[in-house]
Order: sequence, then C-alpha cells, then structure tokens
Amino acid sequence: MKFLTFLTIVIGYFVYLTYKPYLLDIAIASLMAVAFGKVSVLIANRIKNKYIVSSIVTLIFAVLIFGPILYFVITAGKFISHINIEDIKQIILKVQNLLEYLPGFLADKAHQYINLDNIVQIYNTIAPIIGTLTAKSAVFIKDAFLIVVFFFFATLYGKEILGFFRKIIPLENHQLEKLFFSTSEVMSVVFYSTVFTAIFEGILFGIIVKIYGFNFLFFSVMYAFSSLIPVIGGVIMWGPVSLYLYSIDNTTGALVVAVYSIIMISIVADTFVKPMIIEYVKNTFEADTELNSLLIFFSIVAGLSSFGLWGIIIGPAVTAMFISVLQFYEKF
Repeated sequence: MKFLTFLTIVIGYFVYLTYKPYLLDIAIASLMAVAFGKVSVLIANRIKNKYIVSSIVTLIFAVLIFGPILYFVITAGKFISHINIEDIKQIILKVQNLLEYLPGFLADKAHQYINLDNIVQIYNTIAPIIGTLTAKSAVFIKDAFLIVVFFFFATLYGKEILGFFRKIIPLENHQLEKLFFSTSEVMSVVFYSTVFTAIFEGILFGIIVKIYGFNFLFFSVMYAFSSLIPVIGGVIMWGPVSLYLYSIDNTTGALVVAVYSIIMISIVADTFVKPMIIEYVKNTFEADTELNSLLIFFSIVAGLSSFGLWGIIIGPAVTAMFISVLQFYEKF
C-alpha cells in the first residue's frame, strides 16, 4: 500500500508537469461545465443522444462567452492602432476648459495631470504595447479554442466523472449529488445573472451611442465588459464618449449620453432591472439560493486581479463553489 501511494505521488507529479500549461484552461472549462449543468440537463430531457447534447451546450457556451470576447479583442486592437494623437490633444484642450468650473485647488491639482505634455508621454509609452496586444490576441484565441474543447469533453463525460468521484470520495451518494447540484445551482445563478445584466446594460448603452454615429455592437460589448467592474465600470465608457462628443462641439450629445447612462443604466437598469433578472434566472433554474451582489462584485475584482480577463469567470465560479461547500456543511 505504501508503494502504491508513493507510485501515485510520483506519477501525479509527472502528470502535473505534463499538463501544467493547460491547467488554467482545464479549470475554466470544468467550472463552466458545472455552471452549465442545468442547461445540459434541460436539453438532455428532450434529446437523448449525449453527443448532440454536448455539442449544443458547447456551441451555446462558445457563442455566449467567446463570441463577444473575440470580437472585442480583435476590434479593440484595430481601434487602438488607429488612435490619432492630435484627436487626443483636442479632447485634452476641451477638458482643460471644463476644469475652469472646478474649485481653485481642485483645478490646479487636475491641471498637473491633465496637460498635453503628460498625454504625449503616456501615448508614446502605450504605442509600443499595441503590437504586444495584437500578439496576445493570438494566444487568447488559442486558449479560447482549448477551453471550448475541454468544455465539450467535460460536458460529454460529466456523469462518468461524477461516478468516479462517487467511488473515491468518502461521502454518501446523495450527499455528493447534493453537493454537486447545489454548486451547479449557485454557479448558474451567479454566472447567468451577471452575463444577462451585462448584456442588457451593454445594449442600452449601444442604443444611445448609435444615435451619435458610434459602432453599436462594439460599444455594447465594451460597456458589457466594463459594467462588470464595480462602481466605476459605467463611467469608464460613458465618460470618454461624452468627452469626445464635447471635444467636437456636440455639447448636447455629451450631456445626453452622460445623463442617459446615469439614469437609465446606473439607476434604472442596475437598481431595478438587475434584481428582476436575478429572480428570473433563479426561477428558471429552480434555485433557492440567496445572492449577495457585493460578494459577486468582489469575486469579479479578485478574479481579475489574480487571473486577468479569465478572472471574470473564475472569480465568481470559485466563490460560488466555496459558498456551496459551506452550505453543504451547514445542512449535513
């Protein structure tokens, strides 16, 4: 028995070394397979072929997650590469005019940072990074492809994997099933409510900027991603857009975008519509879990700081799994 334990440790170490470059991709795919567990069950109730079910769920996952991300990365790279320093200077000059309306000590402090010399220096620093971002896009596409592949197999062989864990984990079958489905339940509600809310707010922002000639799809996707950042997420989008409209002497458009974003998105959508979306998702998945929005925000921020862009997925997923385990201990 001691030899078997030693052999398992040695083999496990070499397995780790072999699959180390893909562990993050496997982890993301596995967590998402758990989050999509309810969807798989709903589709499996109507379609009995597990290969078709896994293919449909994987297609939904790929379109819902990586479709907007890939579009954003590629389009943003093109957009950044065409930024004109003269346009930025024009915007800065307009912003300096606005600073005159601030109290004296605030205006002086702001002028130290918002001036043409600083902006040119920042632009010259950022410009060489653009090529690196383009190269990173290729790596991102590779990771996205691997995650989709791993997700397909995790969905396809989910029951077999769960059956294996039933044999090696010292828990009763009903306890293990309860742990798995409660985890899937919490992750599903967190994931889908976050995604649907971001999509809804992104569409609202896309509508208003489309009126003033901006790309509807691109700015909808950008706002959807930025809305995941607590407190300042929306300002990151509507602030620059309003400043740009003001810099081209469209003061009315700048005010409309700012007021619309604050009232319709930050207040109406985030305060009143978001709880309705969460309730709808909970009813759809027949979940009885209670979600704390502040906890979701912190999990996204922590995930972003630890794992980068993938933290949007990993942060809430790991937090949801941890909550499920705690609830499991409470019940059993």
